[in-house]
Amino acid sequence: MRISVCMATYNGSEYVKVQLGSILKQLGPDDQVVVVDDASNDNTVDIINSFNDLRIHLFINELNIGPARTFNRALHQAQGDLIFLSDQDDRWYDNKVYMVVDLFTNQNVDLIVHDASIVRGNCIINNSLFERSRSSSGLFKNIKSNTYTGCCMAFRKDILAKVLPISARIGLFHDAWIGVLAEFFGFRIAFIKVPLIEFIRHDRNASTLKKRGIFRILYDRLRFITAMTYHVIQIYIK
Repeated sequence: MRISVCMATYNGSEYVKVQLGSILKQLGPDDQVVVVDDASNDNTVDIINSFNDLRIHLFINELNIGPARTFNRALHQAQGDLIFLSDQDDRWYDNKVYMVVDLFTNQNVDLIVHDASIVRGNCIINNSLFERSRSSSGLFKNIKSNTYTGCCMAFRKDILAKVLPISARIGLFHDAWIGVLAEFFGFRIAFIKVPLIEFIRHDRNASTLKKRGIFRILYDRLRFITAMTYHVIQIYIK
């Protein structure tokens, strides 16, 4: 199976070299890493180019458009049979690709979410993101409180036909968009309680584990449900 890793970057110079290195050493010569940079103003792009690796396909946004639209652009370029999502600032364990591909090969599943160790600095602060976030499948559960963590997700390319384009109106929740719609359309989901990355926390993470205010949560969920409803209607009337 050919693999496409889709990554969005923005001012990730401190971490992206380690992350890309941890990914590339696990991929074959016909796999690809699609990186879309969201108009970084540091040397993130220079670091990516310094790999001089033909498997890296780099696209640069002229303007900063946010994570959801940036991942949308990356996913439109994915050519692999399996799509892995990646953040710019984590580190993949050396057995991640092997284990995920083996699960897809031997289990009747379309989308996998695996566990992660939560790391700050050089310290593991929690051995299980799943335990911290109470991660599991469930359509309404994940609309209410998303546990589809993008950097821990991989899925078959068939899912793209049902989830693209990702709405520009959903803010950060590209991973919830993919996971919830995959459930809605009947794809087979598996949450695997095995940590396969270091989920690195720092002061500039685009995503956060912090609790938000109730009014912000309600506003974000209303936007998400509205955008998803419109998307589903468009799928069915095609």
